[in-house]
Amino acid sequence: MLPVFLSSSPVFTRSSTKASLVAVFTGVSLGTNYALAAVPNVKVMDAIVFIAAFLFGLDVGLGVAFFSRLVYGYVNPWGQAGIDLLIFLIVGESFYALAGSLLRRGSFVKELTIERETYARWGILFGATGLISTFAYDVLTNFASYLFTTTSLFNALIIGMATGAPLAIVHEVSNLFFFATVAPVTIVSANRFLIRRK
Repeated sequence: MLPVFLSSSPVFTRSSTKASLVAVFTGVSLGTNYALAAVPNVKVMDAIVFIAAFLFGLDVGLGVAFFSRLVYGYVNPWGQAGIDLLIFLIVGESFYALAGSLLRRGSFVKELTIERETYARWGILFGATGLISTFAYDVLTNFASYLFTTTSLFNALIIGMATGAPLAIVHEVSNLFFFATVAPVTIVSANRFLIRRK
């Protein structure tokens, strides 16, 4: 059975539906972030942004990325992010929405069935996507952490990468896990629900 994308359904093209989806996904994203707040850099939020964009399109994914990061940047147990860093955090979070939107357009995804036997392939594909997106996010945000405190862009990049490496590794490994497990199960379940309703 080939995947059916939810955003292709007319009901999900309405502005009011998209706004509701952004609100629901943002709520779930923030809820999981606060639940995992005691564990630095381990969060399901990035996978949720990816799932939202994969299932419902780039505009929904970017909305979830923007509002999730905006709220979590200001109401964060680890401290509030300054506006300069917050902009980079929002841009970095948008990488996951872009990844989800681009991946669902790939011909190899459209050919991949949603049977139980293909879960491993979905997991590998999504896990690799999560790892690459998280690496890009970590490079950008670690660079931004030192951008305004060092004398050159190169120094900001080197210092940011060196000091941020331990937490970046935790972030990348945890996202590899979440993207390889949570994302495929959610997307396959959503597809099965849509197919049953037809």
